[in-house]
Amino acid sequence: MSKPLLIVVDDEPEMADLVIEVAHLSGFDTRTTSSGKEFQAVWAGCKPTVIVMDLVMPDMDGVELLYWLSEQNCRTPIILMSGYDAGYLEMANHVATGKGKKIVGTLTKPFQIAELEELLQKALKLPIKAEK
Repeated sequence: MSKPLLIVVDDEPEMADLVIEVAHLSGFDTRTTSSGKEFQAVWAGCKPTVIVMDLVMPDMDGVELLYWLSEQNCRTPIILMSGYDAGYLEMANHVATGKGKKIVGTLTKPFQIAELEELLQKALKLPIKAEK
């Protein structure tokens, strides 16, 4: 049986590395992308089990990427994270939920590793639906 695939979208290499390390310990295979545009290119070749996405990135912010994922009919569970105001995470969560995205939870940077582990386990327990 293959491992679930997690894709990290974060322009901060240290944060992406931390998420990857925790994901590996939680049983995931991983890919990392450092921008929304890079994620879009990777998305074409694989469908992840979970997406962990930063909201503030230089070329395309997380809200723009959430809109794009809606256009792709993405049903993949998403974990949102940001080092900015918690209100920004709440707004993005609201937008994503309104667009039909399955938001597993949000993480305010810096976060506790146990918080990420809990959200990853929660994502794995969600029913898997095929992408359209």
